[in-house]
Amino acid sequence: MKRLPLIGVLLALGALLTPMLAQNKTVASRVGFVDADALVQAHPDYKKVQEVQSQARKELAPLEEKLKPLDEKVRSGQATAKERQDYEALAKTYQATLKKWQDRQNQVLKPILEDVDKAIAKVAKAQGFSVVMSRQVAAQSGLVVYADEDTDLTQAVIQELKR
Repeated sequence: MKRLPLIGVLLALGALLTPMLAQNKTVASRVGFVDADALVQAHPDYKKVQEVQSQARKELAPLEEKLKPLDEKVRSGQATAKERQDYEALAKTYQATLKKWQDRQNQVLKPILEDVDKAIAKVAKAQGFSVVMSRQVAAQSGLVVYADEDTDLTQAVIQELKR
């Protein structure tokens, strides 16, 4: 008679644990890597980003040349009140100009990044990768210390971008 309650307890415990065991099913997943910078630079429209960067350098360079000597005087404490005032005004102009060019670059870069993300997803799915990481971020963070070369999807994604 004592066996019957023990069997009932074991059956009840088994019924409770079965859903938990089903959730712990291991699924094989492959992790791939890409060189994100190389993908962006390989995009057909990357020339537009370079043009914006070139225009930005042309506008920012003269401001930097004016700022540098004033910055040295302000840091050394040898700047007059007028020079400090000029420095602050020029620094504000520089920051506003820099922000303007960063915003323009981001506008040009946004569709490129979206295309790169789509290409990565397409290649990853086609090759059975469930996770794709930036090689640079993984290496710098110490998250990944070794990855086999066959996990690098960069060239396959570049080919997808060219289609």
